Amino acid sequence: MPLSKEQILNISDIKIKELEVPIWKDTIYIRQLTRGQQDEYLKLQFNKTSMQQHNKEQKINSEVDLFGHDAFICACGICDESGKPEFTRADVKKLEEKNGEAIGFIAKEIIEFSGMGKDVEELEKLKN
Repeated sequence: MPLSKEQILNISDIKIKELEVPIWKDTIYIRQLTRGQQDEYLKLQFNKTSMQQHNKEQKINSEVDLFGHDAFICACGICDESGKPEFTRADVKKLEEKNGEAIGFIAKEIIEFSGMGKDVEELEKLKN
């Protein structure tokens, strides 16, 4: 029998894992981003990317925000061992003050762990 609305909404499907951060010589926990967080990141990262149909060919018009928003990803994805977020959106500015290599590494790992690698690759192609 198919899952009901209530069953779907009650499934705990966000995974957590421990991640070694080489530059900090220690580990943290990260969690997969929710679909809403993924969509928000993609909107921030690839602002106003659009496709239009023109004479059976697809024409791409792109005004892309060039910043990576890695601190945003870290604020959403760094958690404690039970999956509770360690940061809030108010902490993004403070995370932007951390080592760029570390924050970039963690953000990339969160994106990959969330299954977003191909989404980001496809949108990167559109902006080039």
